[in-house]
Amino acid sequence: MIEVDVLTNNDYFSVNSEGELTFTEQGIAEYRSYFGKAGVDIRNIKSLEDFRRARRAASPFFEDHLAAKVKKGEKTLERRLLIAIAEGNEAEINRLERLVDARNKGIQAI
Repeated sequence: MIEVDVLTNNDYFSVNSEGELTFTEQGIAEYRSYFGKAGVDIRNIKSLEDFRRARRAASPFFEDHLAAKVKKGEKTLERRLLIAIAEGNEAEINRLERLVDARNKGIQAI
């Protein structure tokens, strides 16, 4: 048996006292495509150790996963900056940081 705590019971999944992991609907929505990019079927993740292995396998795809998440929603200046950061676009990061700074100082960009 394992000790169950707040780290193993969250909005994405829960782990029972026998160590069996169950994803919530939100967890499935969050992780299915991310793990799938690494060839891991979320239905085969049955334990916390399986979950850790899936995260390691999917880690090369994390930046793409993050970029896809932040692209959803209204394209505010801050969201566009987050997208640039997630994509590692240094030129766009610098440009958008200047715009955010100017806006916060009350300067209107044309």
